[in-house]
Amino acid sequence: MEQERFTVGELAALAGVSPRTIRYYDKKGLLCPVAYSENQYRQYDKSSLLQLQQVLMLKYIGFSLEEIIQIFQSRKEMSIPELLAEQKRMLLEKRQQLDQVISVVEKTQEYCRNDELTLPQFSELVKMLTSNASANKTFEYYEKYGSKQQDWYPWLFRQLQIQTGENVLDIGGGYGLVWRRSFSQIPQGVHILVLDKSQEQIKLLRSFVNENRNLLKKGTSFSFQNADLNQASYGVEAYDCIVSLHMWPYVENRTAYLDKTRRALKPRGRLCANFNWRDYAAALDSLLKGFSRDLDIQPPSDKQQESLQAMEKDFRTYFPATDSRLFENELHISDSDDLYRFLLDRGAVGKQIAGYGREFVKYLDEYLEKKKEIVIPSYSKLMIGKKES
Repeated sequence: MEQERFTVGELAALAGVSPRTIRYYDKKGLLCPVAYSENQYRQYDKSSLLQLQQVLMLKYIGFSLEEIIQIFQSRKEMSIPELLAEQKRMLLEKRQQLDQVISVVEKTQEYCRNDELTLPQFSELVKMLTSNASANKTFEYYEKYGSKQQDWYPWLFRQLQIQTGENVLDIGGGYGLVWRRSFSQIPQGVHILVLDKSQEQIKLLRSFVNENRNLLKKGTSFSFQNADLNQASYGVEAYDCIVSLHMWPYVENRTAYLDKTRRALKPRGRLCANFNWRDYAAALDSLLKGFSRDLDIQPPSDKQQESLQAMEKDFRTYFPATDSRLFENELHISDSDDLYRFLLDRGAVGKQIAGYGREFVKYLDEYLEKKKEIVIPSYSKLMIGKKES
């Protein structure tokens, strides 16, 4: 008897995913149709549903699509225990995120009981939650909807090109996403000093390192320094690599900072700093205007562009041998609830739409019913400046 066949939409409904997900998995070679109809529509059967279940289960426990493809294509060559160890690390990280929220609540309760909750203390606790939550939510968006099926942090880690035995200084490393996302890939014998102003952030990263120390290669270690980046001394010719991510808004004197980091590098050492900009305006303006002409998203101003250009010019002045690398990605969001949450996290955009609630989500439902998805570009520039020998 011929097996029951499913269309893309029917298989998607059975699994609780979008039709776009089924088509994308086919494109990636993870879920090929068992046949095609006379009209050349994809057809699937129960074995397809089982294959899809395996993909979704692996994604649920933390495997990226690239890892899943490798598992399916080369099961004998892949080290499943190593991959599972990495996924255990990711699950522990998720558990730590919940522990973090509990810790913030408990610490706030303690301050309140002792009548010691000052404004700076409360501000740090709130910022710790919001910044880390935002970073993790952004990671999830790009894992789910990104055209590259990867986050910026794993890409960034590869660009750092850290070698065996190197000394690394991470300025403002705090939560340590660049290390968390590639923890078991840090080369042997590397020492990483994480400098951050937030005691709470350092505490969280130190806890993560201690819990996952068995995943580090032989001789690899972390240390931590609680200090303001503007006041701290970085030493002289002490590091092979200095990582400075999202730090420019906190730098009081840019030329002094660049001079200090250059002196702290060994000959031919490198400073890795990012220059981020977002081009949401073109992609989101028509979406917002379709709901209300009162909604507006402003593109970067000439002043902001000039400021970014001045920063890059200063960077190249202190590091003439600079390599610029661009990370480009696109979000293809097809779910109205996820799109709404994404927009809420976008600062000025989120403030404009927050008051409309379900009315705006209903509009997004209708928009995506017609357009199927919205494509949102994302860019980040990484500058790698090499110190002269």
